[in-house]
Amino acid sequence: SGWLQRLMNGPGSSLLPHLFPDNRNNAETSSQEIDSFLADSMAQLNVQQRESILEELHGIRNSENPESNPASVDLWLRLLDMQLQKVKGGSVYETAEAIDRAYVTSRKFRMMFLRANRYDPQAAAVQVIKYLELKRSLFGQEKLTKKIALTDLNEDDKDSLESGAIHISMKRDRSGRAILLIFPSLRKKETTVEAELRARYYTLMSMLESEDHQMNGVVLIYFGALPSHPNQHASNSGVLWDLPIFFAGIHCCFNELSYFLLVSVAVLRLPFTLRPRTRVHYGSCTECLYKLSSFGIPKAAILTDSHEPSLSDHREWYRRRRELELAYVTDNDAETQPLASIVPRPADVLFGPAGRKSEGNLLMKNLILAMLDEHNDSAKVKKMQLTESVIDEITKKGGRFLKQSEATKEWEEASHTEACRKIAHTFRNIRRPSRAKKKS
Repeated sequence: SGWLQRLMNGPGSSLLPHLFPDNRNNAETSSQEIDSFLADSMAQLNVQQRESILEELHGIRNSENPESNPASVDLWLRLLDMQLQKVKGGSVYETAEAIDRAYVTSRKFRMMFLRANRYDPQAAAVQVIKYLELKRSLFGQEKLTKKIALTDLNEDDKDSLESGAIHISMKRDRSGRAILLIFPSLRKKETTVEAELRARYYTLMSMLESEDHQMNGVVLIYFGALPSHPNQHASNSGVLWDLPIFFAGIHCCFNELSYFLLVSVAVLRLPFTLRPRTRVHYGSCTECLYKLSSFGIPKAAILTDSHEPSLSDHREWYRRRRELELAYVTDNDAETQPLASIVPRPADVLFGPAGRKSEGNLLMKNLILAMLDEHNDSAKVKKMQLTESVIDEITKKGGRFLKQSEATKEWEEASHTEACRKIAHTFRNIRRPSRAKKKS
């Protein structure tokens, strides 16, 4: 077939005799060959790089903030500008610059690409061009410097988006990173490649509205371990890599050898920087979930107790996106601009003095009181898990963590990191009086 012929001369072509053995049931051999291919990519890195990637893959977050030094950030931005000046000649970047220079030169826009490329200005500049080319091909030149909203999607695009074939999990991994799920089993047979790519674009760009996701990255899970048919396993994944998003880990799960071989083609063609962060898991649905758990990814982040995708969470996300965009007025600002003002709900946890009378803050305090003894006796990893469980319980009740903007005094959603700090601070505040009482 066409995709097989294209692979013959590409990276990983030497693996084809092993990926497609005479014995079609030799899944173990095929899986080992893919693992070996990915391990070779890891071996080309230095020790520090390998250790960093392995920690990130297993949900161990580096506590250092590269942006803590403003001078470094300013230097990266200047270097990125220099790189863009070198490569922009005759490119789509010049077109975008001519349409709306403020769009492509804004700090928010450029920081997305620096963060996605771990502050490498040269790689960021290359991705800026690729991103603009992709955006123009998907939505046309008139939308090149516009924020893409649901109204820019046609009915087929929206059907693909609503199907949940790609959606954001409401749960986080061990280190609190967002999880992006792709379920080939939910892909509709009639879905066109163009509709699927536009749905993917919209979903990923909605994630990038959070600086927390930009800085800490996202874990991508292609979960092909549920009943499906070959046509549902689309091999076109380019849109994922051209968007300014840092994938801290990529996991591909399969329960049938034929699907495993089909999508392995895409794995072999991954950009080099992503190969060391990729793992392929072959086995039953239960076996794949168990393997993912060893990387700090809870089963509840992927499937319900009945082993089905949690589409209720996805429908709630889609409903909220529609509500937000109804209030969205301007359509020519940077991709990361919040869509609308937020009105606190009873279940929300509020930062600052307003939280003293909030039902959400009371719920958080009661949850922490119930876990206090266990928290006091736990190591750091367990304490992080308890913090995540508090966030999960509040989210289940429809609550959010909200803070007031210093500039506008409007309510806005706190980042996941800020929510964790809020909970940790509350644990400490409750614990101090408890210890004082014990001493007296």
